[in-house]
Amino acid sequence: MRTAFFILLLANLFFWGWTQWIAVPPAAAEPLVGVPRLKLVARDLPPPPPGVAAAQAPAGALGAALASQATAVSPGTADAPQLACVSIGPFARHRVASAALSLLNAQHLQPQLRTAAVQPQRWSWVYVPNVSGTARVDQVLAALRRDGIHGAEPMPTADGKPGISLGLFRDPALAHRQLSRARAKGFAAELTAWLVAQPAYWLDVWATGGAGALPMAAVRAQFGAALGTQTCPSGATPPLPAQAIGAVASGVPLPADEAHSAPPP
Repeated sequence: MRTAFFILLLANLFFWGWTQWIAVPPAAAEPLVGVPRLKLVARDLPPPPPGVAAAQAPAGALGAALASQATAVSPGTADAPQLACVSIGPFARHRVASAALSLLNAQHLQPQLRTAAVQPQRWSWVYVPNVSGTARVDQVLAALRRDGIHGAEPMPTADGKPGISLGLFRDPALAHRQLSRARAKGFAAELTAWLVAQPAYWLDVWATGGAGALPMAAVRAQFGAALGTQTCPSGATPPLPAQAIGAVASGVPLPADEAHSAPPP
């Protein structure tokens, strides 16, 4: 038994000495030239491009990380205001709409002037019939001005014969007042109904943020408190950079502003 113990002790001493002075550790293997090194997928895989579906990502923890990157939204994109077309109006006169267009142009909003057809309205026309000849017309006009009746002008009357118009009125009360005043001064004035298709003018504006981005307080202060906003008609498209600012829609005539004048028969 004692002999076996000394044999094992000598064997251990021999092995320890061999590892310390005789055995040499192998040198590290040199990498082969031209052969790429292996890389860990979890560490060196580049992030996927935006929009990659989660179903295409690998399974496991790596797939979850890639899915979170694919569904992430860049800062400020979700809350960015959208470009919307807003119509400002209606303007009763072309010159007033043009002045408002200039105001919006100064704000770099690039509005477009548009005329809209409206339903004809029944107006009241006051006139003096059967006044012909240059001398007679001048005499009657001078008498009307002398008696304080303004706005009179030569014009064919409802029956197509020469006469003098005393005004075209939207309010029937004003028309009857003009009629009574003319008859009180001795003029054989008459009153008739006339259908007038008074146009309405709108400014179509493309703005980021919609109506809230428009200077409506300034527009109402200068051109009328009744002006409002609404969505542009369907099919409206933003103006091209080279397009003329404020161009009227093609094919739409611009009537004259003299609404007080009687139209031809």
